[in-house]
Amino acid sequence: MCVSQEFTSLRVGLLPSLFGFLLMCGLFGTATSFAQSQSTSDLLTYYTHARTRQIATEFAQEGKLKLEFKPLEFLDTRSFQIHSRLEEMNWNALLASLPEPLETFGVRSVRLISNLESVAYDQLFVEVDWSFVGSSSRSPADTLKTADIRGRLEYHFGPPTRTLAEMKDPEDKRREDIILFEYWFLVNGDIPVIILDVNGPWDRGIVLAAEMKYRLRLDHIKKEIMGQLIARPDRKPFVDYFFNFDQRQWYVTGFDGATFFDKRIERPNLNMGRPSTSYLTERITDN
Repeated sequence: MCVSQEFTSLRVGLLPSLFGFLLMCGLFGTATSFAQSQSTSDLLTYYTHARTRQIATEFAQEGKLKLEFKPLEFLDTRSFQIHSRLEEMNWNALLASLPEPLETFGVRSVRLISNLESVAYDQLFVEVDWSFVGSSSRSPADTLKTADIRGRLEYHFGPPTRTLAEMKDPEDKRREDIILFEYWFLVNGDIPVIILDVNGPWDRGIVLAAEMKYRLRLDHIKKEIMGQLIARPDRKPFVDYFFNFDQRQWYVTGFDGATFFDKRIERPNLNMGRPSTSYLTERITDN
């Protein structure tokens, strides 16, 4: 029942009671002045207001008078206009003070530093502060055997810049200092980058290092260089020396054009340089 209907029923229901009340006041004579000063219309208005307040209170308690939230709207006063204008001027001044946005980094060129050139670049590659990224992801480049990557690097770029053959007395060095190969690159003409093996030919992935200031570009550089090896998985035969630190044993390892191999050998004469390609010839002849 709506409020107006309740008011109508209230008026009809209250009239007999009011007449009885007034009649009783008249009979006893104690409320003669009250009956004379309060008319039926006044009493009806009083009770109507009381009933209205009660219905409104119950209605509000039920949550029916909650207003929908709306954001504040600022008055379009003169002071508000001045404040908005000042805010805009400050923001424009801040934007004007910022440097021009940097160009998006991209690998435009990759040049290998050969073994003969390494002497000229030795100071640059030895003294630079390096930042590294390893083979912690599940990308194809990080799941390939290191020997496989070595063969692909040989095909795309040629022989590595340095191998274990150029390292003096590897048996006396720490495990982490013993490498199988290093490829030195200049990316975009002046960014020194190194690709080296992780733990010899039997492991997976490689380590890529670049100058410290390009540490945020490492993943991008690695993706660009290694992406070439994945897109075109050609390999070229190679042979290297490998010293297993845990076994304290020397190996000759490589790729003969068909299969990867490793063979235990006596300590080679590193003064003679890298292993002879005769190892490859012998394997091809034997096969």
